[in-house]
Amino acid sequence: DMETFKKLAEHNAAIIKESGVKKVIFFCPEGYRTFKLDYPDYVKLDCEVMHISELLAQRLETEGLHFNEVKRKVTYQDPCRLGRHLGIYDAPRKVLQAIPGIELVEMEHNREESICCGTSCFTNCDSYSKQIRMERLLEAKATGAETLITSCPKCQTHFRCAMVNKGEEKGPDIEIELMDLVNLVATSLGG
Repeated sequence: DMETFKKLAEHNAAIIKESGVKKVIFFCPEGYRTFKLDYPDYVKLDCEVMHISELLAQRLETEGLHFNEVKRKVTYQDPCRLGRHLGIYDAPRKVLQAIPGIELVEMEHNREESICCGTSCFTNCDSYSKQIRMERLLEAKATGAETLITSCPKCQTHFRCAMVNKGEEKGPDIEIELMDLVNLVATSLGG
Protein backbone atom coordinates (compact mmCIF):
# COMPACT_ATOMS: atom_id res chain seq x y z
CA ASP A 1 0.00 0.00 0.00
CA MET A 2 1.15 3.54 -0.67
CA GLU A 3 1.24 4.60 2.97
CA THR A 4 3.72 1.84 3.81
CA PHE A 5 5.75 2.65 0.69
CA LYS A 6 5.94 6.30 1.73
CA LYS A 7 7.04 5.37 5.27
CA LEU A 8 9.78 3.11 3.87
CA ALA A 9 10.92 5.84 1.48
CA GLU A 10 11.09 8.35 4.35
CA HIS A 11 12.94 5.83 6.54
CA ASN A 12 15.49 5.02 3.84
CA ALA A 13 16.02 8.69 2.96
CA ALA A 14 16.60 9.50 6.65
CA ILE A 15 19.17 6.71 7.03
CA ILE A 16 21.02 7.87 3.93
CA LYS A 17 21.03 11.47 5.15
CA GLU A 18 22.20 10.51 8.66
CA SER A 19 25.01 8.39 7.26
CA GLY A 20 26.35 11.21 5.13
CA VAL A 21 26.48 8.95 2.08
CA LYS A 22 26.88 10.90 -1.15
CA LYS A 23 26.32 8.05 -3.60
CA VAL A 24 24.31 4.81 -3.41
CA ILE A 25 25.27 2.08 -5.88
CA PHE A 26 22.60 -0.48 -6.75
CA PHE A 27 23.16 -4.05 -7.83
CA CYS A 28 19.43 -4.68 -8.34
CA PRO A 29 17.68 -2.75 -11.15
CA GLU A 30 14.34 -2.85 -9.32
CA GLY A 31 15.77 -1.17 -6.23
CA TYR A 32 17.57 1.35 -8.41
CA ARG A 33 14.41 2.12 -10.36
CA THR A 34 12.47 2.60 -7.12
CA PHE A 35 15.00 5.05 -5.70
CA LYS A 36 15.52 6.90 -8.99
CA LEU A 37 11.96 7.16 -10.32
CA ASP A 38 9.54 6.55 -7.44
CA TYR A 39 11.19 7.97 -4.33
CA PRO A 40 11.46 11.54 -5.67
CA ASP A 41 7.65 11.71 -5.61
CA TYR A 42 7.72 11.19 -1.83
CA VAL A 43 11.12 12.18 -0.44
CA LYS A 44 14.21 14.20 -1.24
CA LEU A 45 17.29 12.05 -1.48
CA ASP A 46 20.48 13.84 -0.50
CA CYS A 47 22.66 11.57 -2.60
CA GLU A 48 23.34 10.40 -6.11
CA VAL A 49 21.98 6.98 -7.08
CA MET A 50 23.38 4.80 -9.84
CA HIS A 51 23.52 1.22 -11.04
CA ILE A 52 26.77 -0.73 -10.71
CA SER A 53 27.03 -1.02 -14.51
CA GLU A 54 27.01 2.78 -14.77
CA LEU A 55 29.72 3.05 -12.12
CA LEU A 56 31.89 0.46 -13.86
CA ALA A 57 31.47 2.16 -17.25
CA GLN A 58 32.32 5.50 -15.64
CA ARG A 59 35.42 4.05 -13.99
CA LEU A 60 36.59 2.67 -17.33
CA GLU A 61 36.82 6.25 -18.54
CA THR A 62 38.01 8.03 -15.41
CA GLU A 63 40.30 5.46 -13.83
CA GLY A 64 41.12 3.17 -16.71
CA LEU A 65 40.05 -0.12 -15.19
CA HIS A 66 42.17 -2.93 -16.61
CA PHE A 67 40.73 -6.39 -16.96
CA ASN A 68 42.43 -9.73 -17.43
CA GLU A 69 41.46 -11.79 -20.44
CA VAL A 70 38.36 -13.96 -20.16
CA LYS A 71 37.84 -15.99 -23.33
CA ARG A 72 34.11 -16.34 -23.59
CA LYS A 73 31.34 -15.78 -26.12
CA VAL A 74 28.49 -14.01 -24.32
CA THR A 75 25.10 -12.49 -24.97
CA TYR A 76 23.41 -9.89 -22.78
CA GLN A 77 19.89 -9.80 -21.33
CA ASP A 78 18.60 -6.23 -20.95
CA PRO A 79 16.63 -6.23 -17.68
CA CYS A 80 13.26 -4.46 -18.01
CA ARG A 81 13.80 -2.00 -15.15
CA LEU A 82 17.36 -1.11 -16.16
CA GLY A 83 16.66 -0.89 -19.88
CA ARG A 84 13.15 0.12 -20.79
CA HIS A 85 12.39 1.87 -17.50
CA LEU A 86 15.71 3.72 -17.08
CA GLY A 87 17.21 3.68 -20.58
CA ILE A 88 20.48 2.07 -19.53
CA TYR A 89 21.70 -0.02 -22.45
CA ASP A 90 25.21 1.17 -23.22
CA ALA A 91 26.90 0.96 -19.80
CA PRO A 92 26.72 -2.85 -19.45
CA ARG A 93 27.85 -3.32 -23.05
CA LYS A 94 30.73 -0.88 -22.59
CA VAL A 95 31.92 -2.95 -19.63
CA LEU A 96 31.56 -6.23 -21.53
CA GLN A 97 33.47 -4.88 -24.52
CA ALA A 98 36.30 -3.66 -22.28
CA ILE A 99 37.08 -7.19 -21.06
CA PRO A 100 39.72 -8.77 -23.32
CA GLY A 101 38.60 -12.06 -24.82
CA ILE A 102 34.88 -11.36 -24.47
CA GLU A 103 32.94 -11.72 -27.69
CA LEU A 104 29.53 -10.07 -27.29
CA VAL A 105 26.85 -11.36 -29.65
CA GLU A 106 23.49 -9.66 -29.47
CA MET A 107 20.23 -11.56 -29.36
CA GLU A 108 17.70 -10.79 -32.08
CA HIS A 109 15.63 -8.79 -29.57
CA ASN A 110 17.90 -6.45 -27.62
CA ARG A 111 17.95 -3.02 -26.06
CA GLU A 112 14.52 -1.36 -26.45
CA GLU A 113 13.21 -4.49 -28.19
CA SER A 114 14.51 -6.89 -25.55
CA ILE A 115 12.18 -9.56 -24.25
CA CYS A 116 11.48 -9.81 -20.52
CA CYS A 117 12.83 -12.72 -18.50
CA GLY A 118 9.19 -13.75 -18.18
CA THR A 119 8.34 -12.76 -14.65
CA SER A 120 7.87 -9.16 -13.65
CA CYS A 121 6.55 -7.95 -10.33
CA PHE A 122 3.06 -8.03 -11.85
CA THR A 123 3.19 -11.57 -13.27
CA ASN A 124 2.93 -14.86 -11.46
CA CYS A 125 5.49 -17.56 -12.08
CA ASP A 126 3.14 -19.77 -14.11
CA SER A 127 3.22 -21.79 -17.33
CA TYR A 128 2.72 -18.66 -19.45
CA SER A 129 5.65 -16.84 -17.85
CA LYS A 130 7.76 -19.99 -18.16
CA GLN A 131 6.99 -20.08 -21.88
CA ILE A 132 8.30 -16.50 -22.18
CA ARG A 133 11.44 -17.45 -20.26
CA MET A 134 12.02 -20.51 -22.41
CA GLU A 135 11.63 -18.48 -25.61
CA ARG A 136 14.16 -15.96 -24.33
CA LEU A 137 16.60 -18.71 -23.37
CA LEU A 138 16.22 -20.26 -26.82
CA GLU A 139 16.97 -16.86 -28.35
CA ALA A 140 20.09 -16.57 -26.19
CA LYS A 141 21.19 -20.08 -27.13
CA ALA A 142 20.65 -19.31 -30.85
CA THR A 143 23.41 -16.68 -30.68
CA GLY A 144 25.98 -19.41 -30.10
CA ALA A 145 26.97 -17.78 -26.81
CA GLU A 146 28.11 -20.03 -24.01
CA THR A 147 27.11 -17.52 -21.32
CA LEU A 148 24.05 -15.33 -20.83
CA ILE A 149 25.05 -12.20 -18.92
CA THR A 150 22.52 -10.05 -17.12
CA SER A 151 22.60 -7.21 -14.61
CA CYS A 152 19.53 -8.41 -12.73
CA PRO A 153 19.42 -11.09 -10.03
CA LYS A 154 15.71 -11.59 -10.70
CA CYS A 155 16.36 -12.44 -14.36
CA GLN A 156 18.99 -14.97 -13.26
CA THR A 157 16.62 -16.58 -10.77
CA HIS A 158 13.80 -16.94 -13.28
CA PHE A 159 16.04 -18.21 -16.08
CA ARG A 160 17.55 -20.81 -13.72
CA CYS A 161 14.05 -21.88 -12.70
CA ALA A 162 13.04 -22.28 -16.35
CA MET A 163 16.06 -24.49 -17.04
CA VAL A 164 15.13 -26.89 -14.24
CA ASN A 165 12.30 -28.32 -16.39
CA LYS A 166 10.19 -30.09 -13.82
CA GLY A 167 6.49 -30.75 -13.38
CA GLU A 168 3.77 -30.05 -15.90
CA GLU A 169 5.69 -27.12 -17.36
CA LYS A 170 8.50 -29.28 -18.71
CA GLY A 171 9.95 -27.68 -21.80
CA PRO A 172 12.97 -28.13 -24.03
CA ASP A 173 16.28 -28.76 -22.36
CA ILE A 174 18.26 -25.56 -22.60
CA GLU A 175 21.66 -25.29 -21.05
CA ILE A 176 23.48 -21.99 -21.03
CA GLU A 177 25.66 -20.60 -18.29
CA LEU A 178 24.06 -17.66 -16.48
CA MET A 179 26.26 -15.00 -14.96
CA ASP A 180 25.80 -11.55 -13.52
CA LEU A 181 27.84 -8.76 -15.10
CA VAL A 182 29.50 -8.02 -11.75
CA ASN A 183 30.57 -11.66 -11.36
CA LEU A 184 32.13 -11.57 -14.82
CA VAL A 185 33.97 -8.37 -13.90
CA ALA A 186 35.20 -10.00 -10.67
CA THR A 187 36.42 -13.00 -12.67
CA SER A 188 38.28 -10.72 -15.07
CA LEU A 189 39.89 -8.87 -12.17
CA GLY A 190 41.10 -12.16 -10.70
CA GLY A 191 38.45 -12.36 -7.97
